[in-house]
Parts: sequence; structure tokens; C-alpha cells
Amino acid sequence: MRLHGTIMGLLAASAILSGCFATMGLRDFSEVTLENNARIMTLQPGMTPEQVMEHIGPSSNSRIPNPFRSEMYPAGDDIFRAFFFYSGTGLVSSIPDSDLTPVVFKNESLEGWGWSYWESTAKQYNISIRNR
Repeated sequence: MRLHGTIMGLLAASAILSGCFATMGLRDFSEVTLENNARIMTLQPGMTPEQVMEHIGPSSNSRIPNPFRSEMYPAGDDIFRAFFFYSGTGLVSSIPDSDLTPVVFKNESLEGWGWSYWESTAKQYNISIRNR
């Protein structure tokens, strides 16, 4: 009987908290995170932007498109393009840059991904990017 009361209490608390999250504007994008992270980990250097888009595919949530954002940067004779895919913690009310993973192309060829790569490349080519 005591276990039944505890379980019922936990279920009620869960329902109340779920309602609070919904009213606070929080959204659960953890499915998108899992999908994007798994696909990003299997990218291959040299892929074209079109191949990356086909490989990662559309988002399973219409509120989080793939890519979430795209940016282009000239650097001398080179052009860098960065696709930013959602890879955050899942439960959010807004999406900061730290919840995105950059996938970076140099002259339409995939060079690397992740913030460490993008920040070091931007520094090397004197590209001004937003702080995350």
C-alpha cells in the first residue's frame, strides 16, 4: 500500500512538472539531438554540402530545421560555409549557439565539425565568428 501511494505521488508530481514545463515554454528536442549527433559522428571529410544534407537528413521536429542555421565567410581566395545542427541537451526554451554543432566546409568540401575545429579554423583564417 505504501509503495502504491509513493508511485501515485510520483506520477502526480511528474504530471504537474510536465504542465509547468509546457507553460514555461520549454520544448523537448532530445530526439533531434540523438539523431543529429549520431549522423554527425559518421560524416566523412571531403563530403559536399549536398551530401552532408542527404546524410543527416531532415529534422524529426519542424521547430528545429536541419541545418538550424547556415553562414558563409570569405577568407582570401577561400569560402567557408558553416551549417549549424541542433545537438543540445534537449529541453530548451531558446537555442543558444552552444547547443548547435558547426559542420564546416572550405570551398564546398567538408573540412571538419565541432566548436573546437570551427574556432581554431576561424582563428587561423582570421574569420570573425559569434561567441558561443
